[in-house]
Amino acid sequence: MKRIKQYMIMLMAVLALSSCEKDGDMIILKGHEASELTASETAVVLSKDNDDEPVLSLSWSGSSLSATDESMGVPSGVPVFRLQASASEDFQSVVELEPDFSYYTFSGAKLNTWAKDAGLEPDVSSPLYFRIQSQLGENIAPKYSNVISVHVTPYVIDMSRLFLISADKADTLGILYSPDWNGEYRGFVQASSWMNFYFLEGDDTLWGNDSDPGTPFELSNDQESMWNCWFPGNGGAYFVTMSTNDFSWSATWLPEIVATGDLVENDTLSFYKSFDQWAGLLNPSTENAQIALHSDALLYNVSTGDSDDGAIATTLYFEDAGNGVVTFAESPGSFTIPTANTHTFILDFSDPTQWAYSLVEGNHLPQEEEEIPYLYLPGSKDGETGGGWTFDNYISQVNDTIYAGVVYVNSQWGFQMFTANDWGAEYYTIGETEGSLVKNGDGNIPAPEPGFFLITADLKNLSYALIPLGDEIYLSGVNDVWDFNTTISKTGDGVYSGNIVVSTPSAYGFRIYPEKDNWNDYFGGADGSLYFLGSSLTDDSQAGTYTITLDLINMTYQMTLN
Repeated sequence: MKRIKQYMIMLMAVLALSSCEKDGDMIILKGHEASELTASETAVVLSKDNDDEPVLSLSWSGSSLSATDESMGVPSGVPVFRLQASASEDFQSVVELEPDFSYYTFSGAKLNTWAKDAGLEPDVSSPLYFRIQSQLGENIAPKYSNVISVHVTPYVIDMSRLFLISADKADTLGILYSPDWNGEYRGFVQASSWMNFYFLEGDDTLWGNDSDPGTPFELSNDQESMWNCWFPGNGGAYFVTMSTNDFSWSATWLPEIVATGDLVENDTLSFYKSFDQWAGLLNPSTENAQIALHSDALLYNVSTGDSDDGAIATTLYFEDAGNGVVTFAESPGSFTIPTANTHTFILDFSDPTQWAYSLVEGNHLPQEEEEIPYLYLPGSKDGETGGGWTFDNYISQVNDTIYAGVVYVNSQWGFQMFTANDWGAEYYTIGETEGSLVKNGDGNIPAPEPGFFLITADLKNLSYALIPLGDEIYLSGVNDVWDFNTTISKTGDGVYSGNIVVSTPSAYGFRIYPEKDNWNDYFGGADGSLYFLGSSLTDDSQAGTYTITLDLINMTYQMTLN
């Protein structure tokens, strides 16, 4: 949108120069010439090894524009240049971009994507034609540079897999599959509550939310404006679809999978998150028992948003596709249990290309890792305990890997993070750099100045953060305005209180941010309880002045309409 507005401004300026009359004379913009295009290479062979390397540079000449009335200047950004490429010399179809300078350098990955989009055959050297289009205005005929050809040998880009990557783009959270390589992906993903992520295609195209909190399942690939995507508030196993053709995605939450049929009684399969598997014990009532599997699930998509109230109740059916492969069915399918003894049934969706199941006699349920509900912080209060290290301070588990809490820190020598209030337990301390963690390492997390801090730890990515609480805290989303201009003040240790005026009840609620301009760390809440990374508060349901009090230590809030 920004580029379109700039273009329209330039167009109006050009038209003014081209058509205004002064003392009977028309003012004309002159000097617009076709560019001269040159290339650094005549042939390029691409591979994964040179994805990040510069492989081809193009440069071109500009135009020296002037107006017939020398008292009038030439608008900036005129002419508009477009670098175009095509697999045919007549440029019947083009791939193009608007460069910021009078040159452009392709990385191996970028040139490979252009070659794919232009239709070049992989692993074959073929000419890719380039030219520069320059144009003074939308209704003014463009000029084209000379055409140059570069023989490009692209490699195959695997477009069968779509990666869900973390919001910081450092980790892969899940993989979807497109058997026809047609931009229609699907698969099972393990997600924590409100998990943030992006979609990444095999050609490095990044997809995110269309920057509208009201359309969580609509997508954009504009990296300048997109937001990260997010899952609904239910954590666990989801069946996810994503369409690059429709610019949308969907998430179906499976709370459990139920087994029915020739059983002593209906049984359920539970989700074992450490193994990314569903498993359960089935007790058949007869030999060669026929059983069916289904899940009464909740579907979230473009029409529903991310609220449970709008989610669509749906049923997923599974069936035996033979050779240990399981697939969806339109109606209840059947699996056979050969003997009348207890069997362990396991569904494994970890391979996005082929979902599998196993049926083994006896109890062979996966053994989950022990939950760690808290991280204890010995050393964080030794400044007020006479130097003694205790387990009084701790932060709580938020999801499978993240811990957070607001605590008072008065440390002399730094502190560590223990998985239990036991000196023999595993612990974490500072890694190679500040902000990183290492398991059972040497040294301590550096001591900050005494005060109250929001402390977060991510045991999967081995990172931590200490965010000091200031004299005010930020409420973003009030009146549907997402900025850091609405604040309430500190009234006690970890306690903030003040009045906010709601003129427009927010359709999406609001969030509490302890640090200005930090969108990653926030509190949501409901029914008087606060949750780190929780869903937005929706107590602002009607217009008026509210008094809100937050207790970040005890994770509670009060909000009353005056």
